[in-house]
Amino acid sequence: MKKILIVLTAAFSLMLGSASFAAVDPNVELKKAFQAKDYRKAFNIASDFAKKGDKSGQYVLGQLYLDGKGVGKNPKVGFSWIQKAANQHVPMAQFTLASLYATGTGTGKNMKQAQLWFNRASQRGVAPAMRALGIMYEKGDGVPKNMGAAMTWYEKAAHKGMVDVQMMLAERYLKGIGVKANPGKAFAFATKASRSPAAKVDASYLLGLMYASGKGIKKNPQLAFRNMKIAADANLPPAQYSLGSMYIQGVGTQKNPGMAFKMFNLAARKNLPLAQHNLGLMYLQGQGTKKNPGMAFNWLNKAAQKGLAKSQFVLGDLYVDGVGVKAKNHKMAMNWYKKAAAQGLPSAEYSVGAMYANGYGVKRDVNQARIWFTKAAKKGSTRAKQAIQQLNVMAQKR
Repeated sequence: MKKILIVLTAAFSLMLGSASFAAVDPNVELKKAFQAKDYRKAFNIASDFAKKGDKSGQYVLGQLYLDGKGVGKNPKVGFSWIQKAANQHVPMAQFTLASLYATGTGTGKNMKQAQLWFNRASQRGVAPAMRALGIMYEKGDGVPKNMGAAMTWYEKAAHKGMVDVQMMLAERYLKGIGVKANPGKAFAFATKASRSPAAKVDASYLLGLMYASGKGIKKNPQLAFRNMKIAADANLPPAQYSLGSMYIQGVGTQKNPGMAFKMFNLAARKNLPLAQHNLGLMYLQGQGTKKNPGMAFNWLNKAAQKGLAKSQFVLGDLYVDGVGVKAKNHKMAMNWYKKAAAQGLPSAEYSVGAMYANGYGVKRDVNQARIWFTKAAKKGSTRAKQAIQQLNVMAQKR
């Protein structure tokens, strides 16, 4: 899934171009000049208006100087005209002035002034200003760090229709990132975001997860499948992996190993370790495709190299059994078992113990075997508990 959380400096980028201008159009001729990208003409018209004290002309002229359109780029002069328009209560000029103070563009950096003007713009309903205040409070930049205040401003921006903030809040409330988890709010914000074409894919993925898990909404396998398919069809790798899992288990749809294989294959080729692991298992078992030990090893190795513990463990088994490799190799098996065991995987801890107990790929060491069996046993491994009993019996016979 694409990274949803807002990059903290992004909110301070300037609102330049025709989209900002549209809200403060001085006259039809100026609008036509912008549409024709005749910025020199727009500059001349805006200059006439600005020099007469027209606030809209001042704002547009400031933007032209900031952007270097129709005139040489001059942040200081741009700042001056934006400031004049802001003092005449032009909402977008207030937001832009705050952004200039926050970035030190055309003036000295001044976060207190940035906060002041973001506040004024927020009071006039400018959603990006609300987001910017959220960022300031989250970072403690120019204001005391206050996550509660940050979330309040983020929510205000989200309710004003800022889709990126809606998605950020949905993910944060779902996963408890920097805030107490609130699945209900996560579902509400993801639903809002899903109505926008720009966020449809990512929002559908989150909704799919929530409908599947029952977090924030009652479990609904059919809606989980439907939302996940929207995201998967749009080539979102995590959604393709999740859809593959649904096809394997028959969640919200009939079991379909062939479709599961297809989805895992798509996600695996986009370097998603979990998908690579499952694709390897399907090749190993001949599920949804013909058995192919070589391909199984290939995909499991890719996931193992990325640090996926369960793939490292299975790779160890393949080396022990000589499946998908040229020959059995206990040293390589031990290497992969240890990597997985280091991540706390009980089955791998047991296997490391077994290798030490039998002297496979390593010098036989009963003490090391007991240590690793004990690690696995404490995590509930029945085989490890039995192995410890066997070691005890052997010790008593000596």
